[in-house]
Amino acid sequence: MFKISLLLLSILFSYELPKGMTDWEIQNIHIIDQMRNRTEPPPGPVRPVAEYEPMQGVLIRYPFGISTSLIREMSEDVIIYCLVSSWSQNSAYNSMDNANVNMDNVEFIIGSTDSYWTRDYGPWWVVDGNGEYSIVDFTYNRPRPNDNQAPFKVSEHLNVPYYSADFVATGGNYMTDGLGTAAAAHIAYTENNECNTNDDDSIPLEPCNYVDDIMLDYYGIDTYHVVADPNDEYIDHIDCWGKYLSPTKVLIRSVPTWHDQYEMIEDVANYFASTTTDSGEPWQLFRVYTPNDQPYTNSLILNNKVFVPIMNSSWDDDALEVYREAMPNYEVLGFTGSWQSTDALHCRVRGIPDITFTPYELGDINLDLSINVQDIVLIINFILGQTELNQQQQNLADLNSDNSINVQDIILTVNIILN
Repeated sequence: MFKISLLLLSILFSYELPKGMTDWEIQNIHIIDQMRNRTEPPPGPVRPVAEYEPMQGVLIRYPFGISTSLIREMSEDVIIYCLVSSWSQNSAYNSMDNANVNMDNVEFIIGSTDSYWTRDYGPWWVVDGNGEYSIVDFTYNRPRPNDNQAPFKVSEHLNVPYYSADFVATGGNYMTDGLGTAAAAHIAYTENNECNTNDDDSIPLEPCNYVDDIMLDYYGIDTYHVVADPNDEYIDHIDCWGKYLSPTKVLIRSVPTWHDQYEMIEDVANYFASTTTDSGEPWQLFRVYTPNDQPYTNSLILNNKVFVPIMNSSWDDDALEVYREAMPNYEVLGFTGSWQSTDALHCRVRGIPDITFTPYELGDINLDLSINVQDIVLIINFILGQTELNQQQQNLADLNSDNSINVQDIILTVNIILN
């Protein structure tokens, strides 16, 4: 019966849907519960992937929600993974080819979608305990089955492990530092009935054990900042007002004192300024001025570039300068589009991490980005059977690649330290 319902929904959703919910979707909100799915979590320890980590591509959808000029710019550096229905693939190809997109860097993922908000329904990424880049899915907070299936389609296309956590979420309401900290607006809790809360005022909200346990087990998030959305809009997504720029920097919008949301936005900014980074230091807080609710925080970090939505406003240059000050080693580029305060560039593109990248060198057994005597002790204890190493650590301990961890690997590690 549910498969029949999905087929009917696919037909109904063959036209373009809004970012918010239609009247029909509101009346059929129960479909979200029918889409929920749970697998076992990835093997631990799990680490979330941040937006500013190395990316091999971006996920978009055809018909596009962004300009072909933006697609062309991104295709110069990364692969464009384009979700498209089989009957629209030729049109998608021609649209990009005619715009001089680098078609050598375009791959099509065939499958129907309901909308172009790939940020919201696209995959969340982790590095699991075996060192593999894996997709950990969630249930999209819209009754849109085609969109909800996109992460699985991406996992099949890239041949990466796929897991699914049983909770309702959306990608525009998730940001992480890649080191175990994440943040979201209040719907991260209020849209999950297990949390039993409708709190949309507190900064921060009281913890919800159900969601927090999922974030830890499936995504490696041990610090989860969930706050009331200060914009007081229908969407309640964190990317409409905030963004982690690096493991030490966070960006929060600012508004004039006469703005209706001034006090709440300042409360949120002060809250994030009071939190600490993974190293225990206060976050370096940057503010971008949005007097007319410009979506400047809704930007995309893509390797050494930052794509910022601009509005042909007198405040655009100041916004770009904030990014350049906060991210001096990046090229900051402004792009116009059909942007709104609640829906802009970040909402319509999702990064695909470089699944071949590892920050760890051979010999860094404890994954602390340093090779020292602690790594030697771990190898010795593993050989003696006094400690366990996960698959990623075993790979890093096998320095001579003979599929065995022994005294030769200890000697090679010592030589690395001495040299």
